[in-house]
Amino acid sequence: MTVRRDLVVVGGGITGLAAAWEASERDGVSVTVVEAGDRLGGKIRTSPITLPDGTTLRIDEGADAFLARVPDAVRLCEELGLGDELTSPAVGRAKVLVDGELRFLPARTVLGVPLDLDELEAAGLLSPAGLEEVRAGDDPSEPPLEGDVAIGPFLTGRFGRELVDRVVGPLIGGINAGDVDELSLRAVTPQLADAAEEGGSLAEALRRKVPATTDAPVFHALLDGTGRLVEVLAERLDERGVELRTGTRVERIEGADGEGGLRLRLVTGSGSTQDVEAAAVLVATPAPAAAELLEALSPEAAGELRSITHSSPVLVTLVHHRGDVPAPLDASGFLVPRDAGRFATAASFGSTKWAHWDDGEHVVLRVSAGHSADRRPDAMSDEEVVEAIRADLEEVLGITAEPLAARVSRYPDGFAQYEVGHLDRVERIEAALARDVPGLAVAGAAYRGVGIPACIRQGRGAARRLLGAPSN
Repeated sequence: MTVRRDLVVVGGGITGLAAAWEASERDGVSVTVVEAGDRLGGKIRTSPITLPDGTTLRIDEGADAFLARVPDAVRLCEELGLGDELTSPAVGRAKVLVDGELRFLPARTVLGVPLDLDELEAAGLLSPAGLEEVRAGDDPSEPPLEGDVAIGPFLTGRFGRELVDRVVGPLIGGINAGDVDELSLRAVTPQLADAAEEGGSLAEALRRKVPATTDAPVFHALLDGTGRLVEVLAERLDERGVELRTGTRVERIEGADGEGGLRLRLVTGSGSTQDVEAAAVLVATPAPAAAELLEALSPEAAGELRSITHSSPVLVTLVHHRGDVPAPLDASGFLVPRDAGRFATAASFGSTKWAHWDDGEHVVLRVSAGHSADRRPDAMSDEEVVEAIRADLEEVLGITAEPLAARVSRYPDGFAQYEVGHLDRVERIEAALARDVPGLAVAGAAYRGVGIPACIRQGRGAARRLLGAPSN
C-alpha cells in the first residue's frame, strides 16, 4: 500500500528535524522524517564517557555550543521549553600556539581581523615585521569588493601573511576544517564580505558595525549537551504526529503518477520496502547522498552537488585527573597554526569552558585533528589518533599521564568546503531543482551555513517554501 504525505524529509539531522518542526506547526499537514542511520541528530550527539571508578560524564561528541547572536537556535530552544537550560561559557577567550607558546587572542577582533592594533601588539602573536605589515596595510582607498575571493589571499593583501597564518587561518580554518586560501570570503565570512563591499579600510568598516563593548554572550549551550535539543525536538515532533523513521534509507525518488508530487521508495534495515507519495520532499542529507538521490531527477543539480568537496576531521575527547595537567587551563582552549608542525588543529578546555562539565576532580579536553589538506586521520586507527594527540598535548600542556578515558569521534567527509564561488554553485543547484523538480528542495550544512543556527534556519525556511507559506 502506498502512503501519502504532505512533506517527506530525507535526513534526520538538525536541518531535517527543524523543517519537520516548522511544517508540523500547520494544522492538517502530514510529515515523515526518514533517517538511514539508527539515531536522529546527525553530527549533534551527546554521549556518556565512563571513567574507571564508574563515574559517568555526558560530553558532546560534535558541536558543544551555538552562536547566541544568531537567533534561530535560541528561538527553537525557547519554543521547546529549553530556555531555562541555556548556559554560556565560563571562559570566552582562546589562545593560539605561536613559537611553541600559548598566547591569548586579542579580544577586539572580527574573525581574526584586529580592531585594536595596540591590543594585537600586546598579545605577542606577530613578529615586529608582521605587526608593521598590519599597521601599514588596510588602505583607506581600497575599492569596494566585487565578486568572490578566497579569504587568505584577500586578507593577506590587506594585513600581511603573518596575521593570516597565525590568527585568521587557525580560527576560520579550524572552524571549517579547511584552508583559508581556498575558502570563500562571501560564503564563510559574510561579515567580512559585507564590510569589504563598503570599500576603504576594512578594519574601520568593521569597527562601525561592532559595538565597542558588550556583555552579551557569544555562545550558548544546553546544560545537558546539544544532544538534549535533538532529544526534546524528537519528543515534541512525535507528540505532534510527525512520523520519525530511523534505520530506513531512501532508495530512489521519482515522479508520481497522476496529480504530480513525488514517490519515494523506502528500504528498512531488514530489506522490506514501502512506497510513499509526497506533495513535497526536502533532502537534508550530506551533499554526496543528495547527489545520488537526484541524479535521475536533475542531472545538473546532482553534478553541482558532487563538485562540493569535503574534509574528514576527528574529535578526540580525553578525561584526566586534574592533578595530571600541569599547565594552567585559563582559556577556553587553543588554536594551532598549520605551520606549527602539530597533528592537532585545536583544543578545547571543556571543563574550564563549561562550568557544568567541571566536577572539581577531572579535566575534560576535546581536541580536533584533520582538515582539507590533512587526511592522515583517515588511515590511522583510533589508538594511533589518540597517541598522536597525546604527543601534542605533552609538548604543549606538559601532560604525560595516560588519560582516564579517551573517545574518538570521526566525521568522514563530514565538513563541506565552501570554496570560492560556493554561493553561486548553491544558486545553480536551487535553480536546477526549481526547474526540474519543483516540489523538491535541498538544505543543510553543505549549502548556506555550517553551524546549528544556520542549519535550523535553512530547514525551517525550506519547509515554508515547499508548503507555500511566506518566508520571514
